[in-house]
Amino acid sequence: MKILFTAVIILFGFYTHAQKIVKYYDKDWVESEPNKATYYAEFIKSGNLYKCTSYTTGTNTVQGKSTFPDTIMINPIGLQLLYNKKGKLEDSVFYADGKTKFLYHYHPNGKLEVYYYLPENKKEGIIEAYDEEGNKIKNYILTKDAAFKGGEKAWLAYLKKNVSNDFNIKREDIITANVQIQFVVDENGSVIKAKVLKSSGYKEIDKDALRVVSESPEWNNAILYNKPVKVYRIQPFTYVLEPEKKSK
Repeated sequence: MKILFTAVIILFGFYTHAQKIVKYYDKDWVESEPNKATYYAEFIKSGNLYKCTSYTTGTNTVQGKSTFPDTIMINPIGLQLLYNKKGKLEDSVFYADGKTKFLYHYHPNGKLEVYYYLPENKKEGIIEAYDEEGNKIKNYILTKDAAFKGGEKAWLAYLKKNVSNDFNIKREDIITANVQIQFVVDENGSVIKAKVLKSSGYKEIDKDALRVVSESPEWNNAILYNKPVKVYRIQPFTYVLEPEKKSK
């Protein structure tokens, strides 16, 4: 483990003079205004990747060190280190080929809670979990993604059924409008904090997509380290508006 930690320190030391992008987040890691932020992250571009270090505002305690393909903070690449609010190591995870290759997660007292690894040429990983006294835990759920009740097909059916087809937008030709909505599925499966992540350029269309996501029925909540957690999702919409019929 010490070798991995040393490697990351060296890796993060190479880009101190590169251009820096800073983003701010609320307590749920949803982007926010700087004066309302609980966390902030610094992104340094290195080739086609972004080296990211995140902190708590005020105390500047390090919360994580990761590498991402963009600044959305999903799909980490390589080694990711995450820390608790006191700055103690909480997770050490290595990602490759879009998969978690190994993972260490620690209790607040510093003892190992979970060790996970994915053997070569295997689809299922091996999980070893322990309580704070070091006793093994059976039927431990390492991670389970949030899911719309009924599955992905039911979610897409809900979206299709509830989007509007009536917009007061003048058009002589076909209009294709794309909008992305970001939202949070909380610990109870409720959809909260929906917002426009990428505008279509049409307020009516943005508002409609936002409405559909905000009115979503409950989901099955996500689970991480055997506990319910909040997660955020991004839902793209594509609206195709036919030309208006000309009155004779």
